[in-house]
Amino acid sequence: MLDAPDANALFQSSIVRGNGLSIGDTIDQLDDIVTDVYGLHELALPSYSDQVLPFDITLAAANEYGAMCAGKILGVEILNEGSGISVDDAVSEASATFVARAIEPMQAVPSKFASVVGGEVLRA
Repeated sequence: MLDAPDANALFQSSIVRGNGLSIGDTIDQLDDIVTDVYGLHELALPSYSDQVLPFDITLAAANEYGAMCAGKILGVEILNEGSGISVDDAVSEASATFVARAIEPMQAVPSKFASVVGGEVLRA
């Protein structure tokens, strides 16, 4: 943490170095700290939805007859988000725009509950 009371000063002797090294330390001592990078960080929780790391979405669907299908959206990154409120029907909603690396299209999934998928009779 820097504590500089006068921002216009070129050199302020009251500035405190907070990384544990003094001004007289050598490069070798600094190298010991830099090579131990895992000790210098901590996990940060995202504050906004666009700070979330890329993720995958699996889409699954089934009807009342037991036919099923599934697809995937891979490498989703959220760009921005918005929300809206309707007083007419007491609804609040949220939306997000995103980009994705790849999309696997919806495909029929064999089910033990349905004997026909895509017009073909399945054999167990």
